[in-house]
Amino acid sequence: MSIIIMDKLLKRDEIKDQDKWDIKSVYKNIDDYNKDYELVKNNIEKIKNLQDTFLTNRNTFKEFLLLDSETSRLIEKLYTFAARKNDEDTAITPYQELYGKMNNLYQHYSEATSFVVPMILETDPATIIKYIEEDEALKCFKHSILDILRYKEHSLTKEEEKIISAYSKVLGSSSDTADYLMDTDMKFGTIKDENDEEVELTSSNYSTLLLSKERRVRKEAFINYHKVYGEFKNTLTSTLAATCESLSVSSKLRKFNSSLEASLFDDFIPTSLYDNLITVVHKNLPNLYNYFEIKRKLLKLDEFHLYDGYVSTIKEIDKKYSFEEAEELVKKALSILGEEYSQVLNKAFKEGYIDKYPNLNKRSGAYSSGSYDTKPFILLNYTETYNDVSTLAHELGHSMHSYFSNQYNSYEESSYPIFLAEIASTVNELLFSYYMEEQAKTKDEKLSILNERLDTFKSTVFRQTMFAEFERYIHDLTDKGEVLTADAICNYYYELNKVYFGENVVIDKEVQFEALRIPHFYTPFYVYKYATGLSIASYIAKNILNHTPNFKEKYIEFLKSGGRDYPLEVLKIIDIDLSDTKVFDEAMNMFKETLDKFISLNNE
Repeated sequence: MSIIIMDKLLKRDEIKDQDKWDIKSVYKNIDDYNKDYELVKNNIEKIKNLQDTFLTNRNTFKEFLLLDSETSRLIEKLYTFAARKNDEDTAITPYQELYGKMNNLYQHYSEATSFVVPMILETDPATIIKYIEEDEALKCFKHSILDILRYKEHSLTKEEEKIISAYSKVLGSSSDTADYLMDTDMKFGTIKDENDEEVELTSSNYSTLLLSKERRVRKEAFINYHKVYGEFKNTLTSTLAATCESLSVSSKLRKFNSSLEASLFDDFIPTSLYDNLITVVHKNLPNLYNYFEIKRKLLKLDEFHLYDGYVSTIKEIDKKYSFEEAEELVKKALSILGEEYSQVLNKAFKEGYIDKYPNLNKRSGAYSSGSYDTKPFILLNYTETYNDVSTLAHELGHSMHSYFSNQYNSYEESSYPIFLAEIASTVNELLFSYYMEEQAKTKDEKLSILNERLDTFKSTVFRQTMFAEFERYIHDLTDKGEVLTADAICNYYYELNKVYFGENVVIDKEVQFEALRIPHFYTPFYVYKYATGLSIASYIAKNILNHTPNFKEKYIEFLKSGGRDYPLEVLKIIDIDLSDTKVFDEAMNMFKETLDKFISLNNE
């Protein structure tokens, strides 16, 4: 079967089984699903009954940990089935209900186990460590238990924690308020598209309009969109300030030195890493300035504005790739990772990991998701474009990481932290990009691949680092007890754009209000992970492509490490020490090398 492009999407039951994921490998039927569902419900009641006794002695502690592990593992399996079935066709009521019930069950489990961490933190750590050391069956819990104990000096009393927990929904409401305002209440008016027809400007089509070859269209979209944010600047500053204030108060109560330190504590990341990223990116901004200047020349513009930054400068490539062709290309591109990786990759294609094509009411986008006891499934909406093939390589990176983590670790040590989650996928994406560059038969094909790589670095390293720098500023102000005002933070963001875009780019004044429309700012200090992840992936990909001795084997061992240790310790397997700037420097080198090739090829 090749592509499914038609006026009317196929229904789910019209898609061939060979093009669907093998969801029956999780549960053959709903009766099997319900057996585990009832078992979880019974286990939750047992867990509740252990609340007062689970730390009495080693045996009760062991009983609780094993029961909790079994329950958590089953919940993840049940959730995988319910979520995948719901995503196949979101209009089927029984699967909507199944998914809803699963979310309720997980909430019930979370509430039932909420006593665990506070009680462990109230207990003498030496007692708990002794329990683990004396029983081989508990060794797999050691890292997670020690991780809980790490929070002891940053924890409050049981009653104080209960009060904060009770207020958690209120403290997080500023994000919901901002979402409702931006997604529902704010209206951006209309503009004329490339065909001179009136179209409503929305959050959904804004990014598409910025890609317009018609400069008038992208200018109007940019100006009008941000003007509306300016009209709501005081309200949106208030919601953003509330998020900062909530984190700042919590951080101080828990005896952290700053909001940044508190946010990085989960992954055991020092604040110096955050600062190093910003420092290295600043040092390499001249290369980004050069990138913008090349775009200006290729677009034949007298002035380069911010709204010119997204439009493509290269000839569109209409080449199509059947899924069978995509499979072969991805396999060849990733064969450099060795025999063991290739064997597992083949399993993904042959054993029902991948749900390939769009169908009526199927969830949009792409992802990799599974559990310890299921396949690491991949949802695609494959339509034969180059980006679809690259997405396939990306999602396979996630699935291979999950596969190796699950195969080589106990359930308790299998889950790798979010800090590491985008590395394997981005390594695959880069390896695929370099392979396709090497295989490109025409100048336009090669330019297209190089251009896409440059855009990835621009958006993922440079832009996300700019966001990270802005976040550091607003949270530092809040930690110092200063009030965030709309004019102050918008002006800072405007000046920050000047730094990142350089003096040869016209910084349109409306961009100041972009500071108020970034959803990730309501999840503080997350965006730096995107920039750090791509930087790490750049270092890994370069060493693999250069055939650095033993590096490929170290990388596979990294994929097998799961959640045995903290991210910075796991990265040492592949000779990465993030206490220095080596990795960030390598990412900047890759950007410059790609830019140099892009310029040279354009000049031919």
